Amino acid sequence: MSGRDERLGRLTEVGAALKDAALSRLRGAAAECRRLEAAIDALDDAARRAAEEADVAHRAVSGDSLERLYRQRRRALNAELARARAAEAMLMRDAARAFGRDDALRQLLRRSERG
Repeated sequence: MSGRDERLGRLTEVGAALKDAALSRLRGAAAECRRLEAAIDALDDAARRAAEEADVAHRAVSGDSLERLYRQRRRALNAELARARAAEAMLMRDAARAFGRDDALRQLLRRSERG
């Protein structure tokens, strides 16, 4: 292998490492979105169960404070989820770019090895 091919080989390795790093960051962002979605589902389930189980006396005492707390928490989780999805979208774009670069470098390396 010539010096030129070795440099191209090292560049291909760097491209693969950058692709793996981008994919790892994307996995983390996707996991955060799934975590927030699960938290919203759990909050909704808890609110639904509480509404079903609460008797008239309990509702009269608590008023709408439980509903207000639920809405505040739901709003906060929705905002977090929106930020997480935006971050995931940006990381997806970055990962696609890294995949493209890696593929281009691999093709270039194969061409240089053939002739």
